[in-house]
Order: sequence, then structure tokens, then C-alpha cells
Amino acid sequence: MCGIIGYTGSSQALPVLVQGIRLLSYRGYDSAGVSIWNDGSLRIRKDQGRIEDLAPRWNPDELAGTAGIGHTRWATHGVPNMPNAHPQHDAGEQVAVVHNGILENDLALRERLEGEGVVFASDTDTEVFAHLFARSFEGDAVAAARSLLETCHGAFALAIQHASLPSTLVAVRRGSPLLIGLGVRENLVASDLRPLVGRADAVIELGEDQIALVTPDSVRLFGADGGEVEYATRPIDHSERDIGKDGYPHFMLKEIHEQPDRIYELIASRVDAERGAVRLDDVGITDDQWRRFERVDLIGCGTAFHACLYGAYVLESIAGIPARAVMAHEYEARAPRLNDRVLAIALSQSGETMDTKIAAQAAIDGGAHTLGVLNVRQSVIGRAVHGVLDIHAGPEVAVASTKVYTQMLCALLLLALRASQARGGDGRHLQELAPALKRLPDDVRAVLGRFDGVREAARDVRRAGDMLFLGRGYDAGTALEGALKMKEISYIHAEGYPAGEMKHGPIALVSREMPTVAIATEGPTRDRMIGNVREVRARDGEILLVATDGDVDAEKLADFVLWVPSVHPLIAPVVNVVPLQLLAYETARLRGCDVDQPRNLAKTVTVQ
Repeated sequence: MCGIIGYTGSSQALPVLVQGIRLLSYRGYDSAGVSIWNDGSLRIRKDQGRIEDLAPRWNPDELAGTAGIGHTRWATHGVPNMPNAHPQHDAGEQVAVVHNGILENDLALRERLEGEGVVFASDTDTEVFAHLFARSFEGDAVAAARSLLETCHGAFALAIQHASLPSTLVAVRRGSPLLIGLGVRENLVASDLRPLVGRADAVIELGEDQIALVTPDSVRLFGADGGEVEYATRPIDHSERDIGKDGYPHFMLKEIHEQPDRIYELIASRVDAERGAVRLDDVGITDDQWRRFERVDLIGCGTAFHACLYGAYVLESIAGIPARAVMAHEYEARAPRLNDRVLAIALSQSGETMDTKIAAQAAIDGGAHTLGVLNVRQSVIGRAVHGVLDIHAGPEVAVASTKVYTQMLCALLLLALRASQARGGDGRHLQELAPALKRLPDDVRAVLGRFDGVREAARDVRRAGDMLFLGRGYDAGTALEGALKMKEISYIHAEGYPAGEMKHGPIALVSREMPTVAIATEGPTRDRMIGNVREVRARDGEILLVATDGDVDAEKLADFVLWVPSVHPLIAPVVNVVPLQLLAYETARLRGCDVDQPRNLAKTVTVQ
């Protein structure tokens, strides 16, 4: 999954596809490829690597043609290599497919097809679409696409070519965005607006479970029932010519709003709900190794360290492995006892963080097994450690991390579930969590839809000089992360504490001039958190409360309530941090701060 570009028109397709791939590169990718119709066949070129290295190897004479599809892939199913790169094709190379999203029932469909004699050439879920379309196609592309919608579960956007349709692109959308760009004697298909700007004058947004047949001179849309449907177009307006922020005023706000889609892609690609299993085979840890591990060290800095705190909780509570979170720059100083029964997990957004790199190397030198939980697989840390769990957050431009944090939390939860599975767990946790994980993207969207309540609170706290953030249990790290976001971008001095520490000093600071943000959502620590909130209220402290919908005590106790939906306590930190991200963002904006590039900070820390 990552970026889709398709072209059919009067120009040569290859240069358009290559430029589209370049414009989609901001999403991050590990391989790329194209398929172009030429003289009755599909010419497919693809491989691992960057478009700057791949495109010079693609011969324009061999890839001459005026209709084609291209893709930037970020590996989820199968490692980055040539067979797993997109486009994927059927055995006879009559069908080529590029795909964003997740085919949730790919294993069941793959087994069915293998039973019918299909031999797969890749590890991808995308290849399943190619075989299914080829087997269903009897001259009617809409009927074959309808068959995909009936058979396939998940969220996906597809651009499909068939060798018997020289100038036609077939587009299918369920869940994952897909656009059609309308030009002059040419039309395009793309996963976002960026590659359409400059070639298309107007755009069609493909609707849910809709199919499009796109030729140079026409676009026809069909519903899942096969009936043709009318569509609306909209012009690409002037403000969209600069689309790096996709219409958002800041990269940080854009990245906050990307979280539901990124979470969905990570979870859906890793959780096989039908079999009750978590798929993490590519991280390079066998069941025997999981059973041998006696301790897990989670190492990171800043936001990554806060994710480590959560990771230690879930690894101990779900998998039963003793685990500890250690700030990377303190790891060597602790002279940790290391051997092959220790798993050291290094968390880093960039994979280049100097402190974390040195700590990971110390773990390697000490004989520990090492794993990187990273957003950049091909990075210094990614190349050094024994295995990588790629969090697939996509590029994060704003210095203050948001979507990488929530992706790290989800990745660590999946890792704990996989460890429990390997160590002979009864599957109870995954059975409990599977429905909650499936709902999680929608729960995060629900919080994003409540921005007005956050704005009201931000208008009040923007005048504060200091703030206090409190949380317990799984949300102790959430409190620290909320405080870090506030201080990073609004320059308000903010401190995060596990709430049990209140009476051990911080309570002396409580006043009307120092707002307290407390996370008191439903779960095992809720009642004790409410007790801490009452202590703040008794001292006339101002309270901003993160509370679960329907909590009757919340409005009585708090000056402002940041409401979140009811979720499983193990997943709550992913949801509960989102209003704190929005609060920091809006407070910084109201204070006139540089949200995306706060003073004195850099995206990647390259010194100790």
C-alpha cells in the first residue's frame, strides 16, 4: 500500500507515471513499478528501491504506450523485493493491479485459489486481486470488479488493467480514497490530489463500493449492483496547487488527522481475526525465541520513550515477560546485564536518533536480540538491529510527533499479542481486543470530530505559564506525552506525572493559574484518578478532564471536559492522547507559535 497513479490519454504514459510516482514519494515507500499496455500485452517493470534509481533502467521504447498504472509500495504483506513490488499480475500477465489498503481475508482467498491450482509469485495480498479479476473477467470489466467487491473484505483502492482493454483503466474503491482527474483528451486515476495537479482541471471522488471505467475521452461510474450512477465533479482550485499540507493550515494538524487511516492499515495488515492470530513473521523472532526471552528492554527518547512506557505495561500484562522502559541515553550507564535471553527494542521515528542508535549497539554488543520499532526501515538503526517492525506512519514533517506515537503504541500492543501467542497464551487477550482494534480507527475519528470542545479549552489555557498533566497505569505515559506536546509547541511549561505522585510534591503547585489536565477514562484506574481530581478541585485548581462519554461525574468536577468514546482500557492510550495533541496544537496556534517548527528543536536528534 502507498500511492496509486494511473494514466490513459494521448501522451506517452511512462513519463506521466514516473512523475506521479515522484509526487507520491512523500508518503514513503520501499519499491515502485509501472504497467503499460503495449501491442496487446502488459509490460510490467518494478523493483525495490527509489524511483530516481529505477526509472533510468526502464527503457522508454519497451514501455511505449498511452495507458498505464504505477505505484509506490510500502511493505505490509511480504518483504520489500522485486516479486512483492507493485504492480502485481495474474499468472498469464493478462491483468495488472496496483492497490492501496488491506485485503483482510487474503489468507482464506489465497488458500482457495491455491486449491484451484493457482501458483502465487509473491507474498502480497494484492496478487489475490489480480488472480480473482482474471478468473472473473469474461469481457465485462464491471462484472469482474463487482465480483471483487462481493468476495473481498477490507478497505482497498484498486487500479486495474486488462490486456484486452487497451486504453481502459478500471478503478475500484472501498474505504481507501481514490480520485479520478479529468484532463483534455486524457484522464488519470490517483490515490490523492498531488499527481493530478497540473494535468487535470477537475476531479471526481470515487464513492464507497463504486467502480469506474476510465478512458481518454470518458469516465463511467457504476455502483456495487452494476447500475451506472451519475457523478459530480469539482474543479481543482487555486489553493490546492500547493498541496503539501492537503488543505490543512499546518503539517501537524494534517498528521493528527491522518492517524485513523494509518492505524487501520497497521492493524488490518497484522491481525488475522478469522484465525485469531497476529502476523509478525517479518520481524525475525521465532516462537522458540519468544519463549526463551526472560526480559525485554524498551529504549527510546522523548515521545518514543513514552511509547516505551506503554510497551513495558502491555508486554508484562499480556505476554507475561518482565519488561522495562529505559531512556536511551541512560541505557549504557545502567550497565545492563545482557545475553541472548534479553530482547532489546529500540523505538525511533527516524531510525537515526543518536542516543537510541548507541543504546541499540550496546545491546547488540552485549549479545541481546534486537528489534527496531521504526518509521524508516532503511535507516541507521534499521540496518543495525536484528529485525524491524515497521510502523507505517508515513513521513512526519512536523517536528512534534503525533501519528508516529500512536503507531508505536499500536505496534507494541500487536507485539505483545504476538509474544503471548508464541509463549502459549490462551488467546484470550486477542479475542477480547480484536473487536476493539477493528473499531479503533473510528474511535480516533470520533475524537477528531470533537475539535470544538478542544478549542474552547485552548482559549482558556493559552494564558497559562505552567500546566500539570496526570495519568495512571497505561495512561501514565499519555500524561507525559501530553505535557511534552504542550511544552514543545506552545512553550508553556508543562509537567507530566503518574497521578500517584501528586501527594509526593506536585500538589504544592496546584492553583487557578496552573491548569491540571487529568486522564480519567473508564477502566481499572478511573476511580483513583477521580480521587486525584477531587484533590485538585479541593485546592481550587482548574481542571481539564479527559473522560469517557456518559461519565456523570466529569462535568461536575471539571472546568472543561475533553470527551472520548468508550474503548478497551488496553487501547485507551491511543484514543486518549488525541485530544491532548489537539489541545497542544490549538493552544500553540492561538499563542502565535510556529507549530510545525518550534524553536530550538530538530526532527532528528543526531547528537547525544
